[in-house]
Amino acid sequence: MKTAPRLLPLLILGVLASPAAHASFDFFCSPTWALVEDSLNTCSNLPFLSPGNDSRANLKLLLADAGRLSLPSPLQPSSDYEGGYAQAPFALDMLSPATPESEVPETPAEADSTATESVSPRVENLALALEQIGVKLEDGALAEQQFAEGEGNRCRTNNLDTTQAFVGQLASTGGLSAEERKALATSRVNLLSVCGEGDPQPADVLPAAGTVTSADGQAYLAYLTGADAFYRGDFGTARERFTLLADSPQPWLKEAALYLKARVSLNQAQEGAFDEFGIPDLTKVDRALLDASDNEFKAYLAAYPEGAYATSARGLLRRIYWLLNDNRRFAAEFAWQFAQDDAKRNLDLPQLVEELDIKLLPTLKPEDLQDPALLAMADLMRLRRPAEGEPPLISLEQLQAQKQRFADRPALHTYLVAAWHFYRGHDAAKALAALPAEDPQARLDLVTFSQETLRGLALEAKGDAESAYALWQRLLQRHPNELQRGQLELAVALNRARAGQVDPLFAADSPVRTAPIREILLRNVASADLLRRQAVDNAAPQRERDTALFTLLYKDLVFGDYAAFLKDQPLIPSPTPKVEDGNELAVGRFAWAGQQDGYACPNLTEIATRLQGNAKDAQAGNCLGEFIRTNGFDGFSLNTQPPKDELGGSASQFPGKPYSRLAGYMAVIDDAKASENDRAYALYRAVNCYAPAGYNTCDGQDISKAQRKQWFQTLKTRYAKSTWAEALKYYW
Repeated sequence: MKTAPRLLPLLILGVLASPAAHASFDFFCSPTWALVEDSLNTCSNLPFLSPGNDSRANLKLLLADAGRLSLPSPLQPSSDYEGGYAQAPFALDMLSPATPESEVPETPAEADSTATESVSPRVENLALALEQIGVKLEDGALAEQQFAEGEGNRCRTNNLDTTQAFVGQLASTGGLSAEERKALATSRVNLLSVCGEGDPQPADVLPAAGTVTSADGQAYLAYLTGADAFYRGDFGTARERFTLLADSPQPWLKEAALYLKARVSLNQAQEGAFDEFGIPDLTKVDRALLDASDNEFKAYLAAYPEGAYATSARGLLRRIYWLLNDNRRFAAEFAWQFAQDDAKRNLDLPQLVEELDIKLLPTLKPEDLQDPALLAMADLMRLRRPAEGEPPLISLEQLQAQKQRFADRPALHTYLVAAWHFYRGHDAAKALAALPAEDPQARLDLVTFSQETLRGLALEAKGDAESAYALWQRLLQRHPNELQRGQLELAVALNRARAGQVDPLFAADSPVRTAPIREILLRNVASADLLRRQAVDNAAPQRERDTALFTLLYKDLVFGDYAAFLKDQPLIPSPTPKVEDGNELAVGRFAWAGQQDGYACPNLTEIATRLQGNAKDAQAGNCLGEFIRTNGFDGFSLNTQPPKDELGGSASQFPGKPYSRLAGYMAVIDDAKASENDRAYALYRAVNCYAPAGYNTCDGQDISKAQRKQWFQTLKTRYAKSTWAEALKYYW
């Protein structure tokens, strides 16, 4: 038994697909500072055609390159759940400019709360149109369907704009009496209340019998009767009335009836196919009626290619093909929409991109696509890393067989073939051979930039880092756009850091100016000398100087170079900056005054001085642990580096490894020369490293529970009279 095709509703899929939606689940988006990515990473997209990009990012890049979509410049994080971004990598949402607060649409409740202060221009326009034919719009007379959402929803067009259009036609029709105009206009306003539970009866909406008698009036009445039936879901009556108007001498009625007849077929075809969650069961749609609706919309478009409803009619073809599960025609409609000017689309481009991602991609097959841009987007998805042990999602032969479909975009196909060799064939040499020769005079459009990026990545993969570096430098001279420049700065930084050439990246003539890139280098791979220079470089931004000084002092101390710490400590500004919550770079932490309550500790300068003289000083070691514990430096970001393929993951030029509190406590526990108080405190803190859940929060060591029990028992027996034995009730 075959399972019926089921498609998730826009709302549910939108939540799953949209990064913004994850914000409500405490989702935080941050960039991955790498160039080679063949797994989906929505939070980290690059301005070249990459398999790792979200498919929507690749499609938006293609549309922008074709001049169809304007990307914001410069990119900005679109919400507070995104942090640490520059221009590249970027989160998907950064490709859509944030809506200014003043332009955010009002909710119905908000609209009601401001109604006494101002009147909507749409209401004003309708009121003026009604006044011209002698009808006064009473307060509270409008009941527009505020929640009629979704393409194809029959209530969608029962609104103020369509009402005003109807009233305008009444005003310009000479064959109507004044009373007929008033009656028909009032009925159209009443019709706004129809489209849901508790609808008024037709007799309460339509003109009273005998009110409208002229031929023109009867035609408008037939339209209203059909519209009333349509919005109630009485599709048989609606079709009958709109069919009667097919030969109407009134052009507006004739056009509107032809359009609405197609909508009747569409709405009747999908009746009962959606469940209470808005999920369609495609076995329940009436395919014959969908085909009829398809033909009727096309008949309308043939008769009225620039008609009042042309954009809507063309857009509703997508819904028909979606419900028919006809992905070939569905995809072709998206391609048509993407090729049009804004005025001819029924949705804006970002909305169309989302619709494609939600409705088409889940069931799309390669053979469904003929448009090169859409095919490239889909191919890049299939170039992603397959599940372990599985073959590539697209073979080289399958990709090469698509050449004819890229006849209008041969360079795009050439790039995809080269990308297959690199990402799926893992053969940098073949990738290089498949790419066209570099053309220094060519404009850096999307395909050219993607080709040159792939060339550089392949050179890096071959081990020819210097040739790749030269390429990145040449590309920087070819007037890249802001996104491209951001990526090229990352490429240069990755290349030079791997080559151990970090210092030149901070020279006055360095091309790397992106703040997050420079800060990552300082935190993870910079030498002490470079950190020292940048900490006092007045030409550097304040945050960069703070990053350099904090990193220098932290690594001096925690990595065990106590002499260097004492030498660098005077670099802390005077007066000492206040330590504020949330400020990771607060150098004032390194002016720690020690503590007198509980376990007594001298100030940090004395601790470092004593450890410089004797690295086994028990109290100084415990107190260094106190400094780390009270400042929340267990598992601190400066203790580890990113993965090797990311910026900051290359060999650090700062020697040493971070101090471990637990290792320090264990050394004191084993030190026969340590005082009883120092050893008791070390035991107390060692056991507490596993509080409260049995996981080591002090370092990565895996100490057996038996050992932790022994520490607890030793503290409770040998040091039973100590403050620390009395304070410790459990072990974990």
